[in-house]
Amino acid sequence: MKRLALFVGCALLGSISTSAPAEKPASSDVLGLLEASLAAGEGVPAQLLLQKYLDDYPRTSRVIELEVLAEFYAGDYEAAADGIAELRQDARSETNLGQLVDVILNTYETTKNYETFTHGNYEVRYAPGPDEILVPYAIDTLKAAAEALEAELGVKMVSPVRLEIYPDAESLARVSTLSVEAIRTTGTIALCKWGRLMIASPAALMHGYPWLDTIAHEYVHLLLTKATLDQSPVWLQEGLAKFLETRWRQSQASLRQDPASNQLLHDAVEANELLDFDQLHPSIALLPTQEAASLAFAQVSSFMETYYREYGRDAVQQALYLVGEGEDARRALATVAGVPWTKLEMRWKQALAKRPKPPAARLLPRYLSDEATEQDELAGVELERARNYVRLGDLLWTRSRPAAASMEYAKAHQAAPSDPVVASRYARSAIAGGRPEDALAPLMRTLDRYPTHAPALSSLATAMFRISKFDLAKGAATQAIAHNPFDPQPHCILSKLGVPQAQHEANLCSRLGGIRE
Repeated sequence: MKRLALFVGCALLGSISTSAPAEKPASSDVLGLLEASLAAGEGVPAQLLLQKYLDDYPRTSRVIELEVLAEFYAGDYEAAADGIAELRQDARSETNLGQLVDVILNTYETTKNYETFTHGNYEVRYAPGPDEILVPYAIDTLKAAAEALEAELGVKMVSPVRLEIYPDAESLARVSTLSVEAIRTTGTIALCKWGRLMIASPAALMHGYPWLDTIAHEYVHLLLTKATLDQSPVWLQEGLAKFLETRWRQSQASLRQDPASNQLLHDAVEANELLDFDQLHPSIALLPTQEAASLAFAQVSSFMETYYREYGRDAVQQALYLVGEGEDARRALATVAGVPWTKLEMRWKQALAKRPKPPAARLLPRYLSDEATEQDELAGVELERARNYVRLGDLLWTRSRPAAASMEYAKAHQAAPSDPVVASRYARSAIAGGRPEDALAPLMRTLDRYPTHAPALSSLATAMFRISKFDLAKGAATQAIAHNPFDPQPHCILSKLGVPQAQHEANLCSRLGGIRE
């Protein structure tokens, strides 16, 4: 019964609809398939099964609950909210939906005025206003992710893939079981649940975040939900999602190398303080610190990278099949590998111990846009002498004295050459002062250690453009947009480079208040 739910679609529904009246499926069979469809994250097939059920059976309180869930998973939040109102009017019914009632009602209220853009099997919902500019990039990512990730995991969605973009942390918290505090503490800005992908707008964080890879990360979760009927543990879900989140833009699966996370992992191995995988339950978002969350991601993704490298894509798919059949995830991976779990774990830890020490890098905190300024970022500069130089440089910069500011930033950079905040400020001032070549070394050093630092990516694009290295400028500008699409400068640069979407980028350059190069 569970495995059939993976293939609920036209063929299955057709077989039900052509059954003779005397051979109609038992009500428990149809409801079982319906519930399994929801477990697989498939709202539309669940709706069709429900319609078929109601052709033959009465609409009880339990059926209304399933109707609410099917509508919620299919994205019809108004109908789901109406169903909850109906349940509440019936004094005889006691809903089994629990806290999901509040989630459904909050989702309807939050999104009822959102815009919707549909392209093929993909749907993006967003709050009217600035987030409109995210839609084309999101659609392209969804299309690429579907092609790459469905092949990796051996499963395909029937229902339309729905991405919802929320303008701030508060909105994301309202439509999920996350709290703003959890978002702030662990840096969690996205999730996949109830058949949809949910992310906070990159505008919600001071310098954005890798939002396009995050969309792909959540797409992995959506496919894993279907592949295992939502039975895979958090460590397996997050390990595969992190490992495969860049697959949409690469020809092969490979783990993104993040020096700060690798530093955490290295230190944990040396101190014998690796987290037990079960500590991640029920969510990495509920771990006590951003460091703990980053370590958890680093651990489980490196484990899945090791497993994938040794046994391949087919082995991962076979293990997921077993998990969907009810097998314990550890036992499933070990069974497919043909070795005990303890040996798999030992091999992984031995591989970790043999890794060379990563370049020194610290975990940069994620600041919510409405709670932080550049001065809060400045507080993260570890060396006090450098921090004082930067503070003076900032004062001069805000008073339109870039040359004088650059001198102070240069002193800060000399004192703390590895600090990403200092290097980005110095590079920005060097470019403004007509010395783009002086910005290159600090920026390259920064991005070697902090590859997702959006200010450095944007400045690198500008510097490369100024010295006429246009291919490198294009690459850096594209990466910058994948982290902070509300920075006008990368759009302005792309508009001058003859890319196919040059006019679109020019419009965004103007709309966001940039000055065309």
